[in-house]
Amino acid sequence: MKKLNVLLAIILVLTMLVSLAACGDGGTSTDSSTPEAGGDNDDSSGAPASEPANDGDSYRIVFAHLGTEQEDHAKVIAAINELTLSELNMTFETIAMAFGEYQEKLNLMLAGGDPLDILPVYYTQASSYISAGQIVNLADYIYDYGQDILRLVGEDIATSGAINGFIFGVPSQKESASKAGIVMRADIVEACGIDASTISTYADVTRVFEIVSEQYPTMDMIAGTTFLEKIEVCDPLFDFFGVLMDDGQDTTVVNYFETDWYRSRIEIVSDWYQRGFVKLDSATSTESVANLMKAGNLFSFISAIKPGYEIQAKAQTTYDVATAYIGRDDGTEVNNLWTNAINFFNWGIARNTSDPVKAMQFLNFAYSSPEFNNLMNFGIEGEHYVFVDGSDKVIDYPEGVDDATSTYHLNLGWHLPNQFIGHIWNGLPEDVWDQYMAFNDSATKSKAFGFIYDSSSVSTELTALSNVNTQFRASLETGTAGANWEQTLAEFNDKLYAAGLQTVMDLKQEQLDAWLAEQGN
Repeated sequence: MKKLNVLLAIILVLTMLVSLAACGDGGTSTDSSTPEAGGDNDDSSGAPASEPANDGDSYRIVFAHLGTEQEDHAKVIAAINELTLSELNMTFETIAMAFGEYQEKLNLMLAGGDPLDILPVYYTQASSYISAGQIVNLADYIYDYGQDILRLVGEDIATSGAINGFIFGVPSQKESASKAGIVMRADIVEACGIDASTISTYADVTRVFEIVSEQYPTMDMIAGTTFLEKIEVCDPLFDFFGVLMDDGQDTTVVNYFETDWYRSRIEIVSDWYQRGFVKLDSATSTESVANLMKAGNLFSFISAIKPGYEIQAKAQTTYDVATAYIGRDDGTEVNNLWTNAINFFNWGIARNTSDPVKAMQFLNFAYSSPEFNNLMNFGIEGEHYVFVDGSDKVIDYPEGVDDATSTYHLNLGWHLPNQFIGHIWNGLPEDVWDQYMAFNDSATKSKAFGFIYDSSSVSTELTALSNVNTQFRASLETGTAGANWEQTLAEFNDKLYAAGLQTVMDLKQEQLDAWLAEQGN
């Protein structure tokens, strides 16, 4: 892509602030799975707010997204305008929001009827947006105006963000399979003579902790708010308040917290805690595990692991890491694909749009244009990035530029429509997008893949269940419930049922049965 010349002056500059828990590398990775709260929005450019100029009959697209404040934001948006005018006869305006504030800002815009075409739809908000009539049903437009989306994403994925046939958004292209394990300091693994390839079960992890704790008696073996994260053999059906076991192949909704699988895992992590392997305040600590490892006294943590993860982990922790997938007790892997993993963040169309057809056409363009995704994520070639010698895929900062001095580096590939057609940031393998796609394709799909239950009638129960979850789950899943974990687990389940768990489970089962019948399953 040649450097784009600025055609239109875009003088509306909205600032952007967000941080990514799974990325956390200050701009050295192009993909991440979990965003964290950011800061506030403030225009530091000094540019007066005004509407971008329309060119004749061109349509103005208003695009809300997450992002960090960039010094050259206006310059990049102007370059995108040149592209969108040429390709679509549309101008392009962004509304950037910090993760911690985006829900409130979107709610105000949607309720107030502010101009808005494209918006991010976090799957937990979809039901309320639909109930309030604030978003457009993409089922009415995607088949006529989203052909590139269907081709590039796949129809089953593109239409999986649906509740009762209402498609609320198209998933962003990212790694979505659920495959997790233990992340360990590589220097300690080597010093202790541990072969990471022999680790595949919780029992193996216990053995490693025994070896390492003998040589490093004052070190915390593991920290985090859960030691079960993503090492699960159930489809959580979005919230774990009623799940499908057997990798989502059993379509009977059950209470996950009463299963033998969950009980056996709690017994193991409780043993870790009682033997002194667990950081004492794991259940209540607000410090990230990456920062704890960076501080030098943490050996390991549990994490989702994807291709290229070791590069990201080193950027976060400053240590080389060794990783091992953790699976079932017989060593077989756990690698599953749930609807909520695919639909973590989707792109939808606001009811505020003045032309849903044009909005769908733009969304189709956003999923199929490498130029758009590269401009949004990395800026302008030659100014904000250059290709690495010998590669037409891998990019890096221009000479003399780094994280601290870069004037544009959004670095939100996981959030943008389609990072899989974009450039690759230096440090990741050239075939990383192929690896991500293969990673997703290798996962076992739940029989409920594509099903999202309508929770609007049980909002009161879900609030109560969430409060019970907060009260008990972290202490159980970090072992800090201690020797009385069985009593704590029983109390947890009693309070879940008292809060309405059975009502939610029955609703899920009823809706799932109807959905399966419609699918012909």
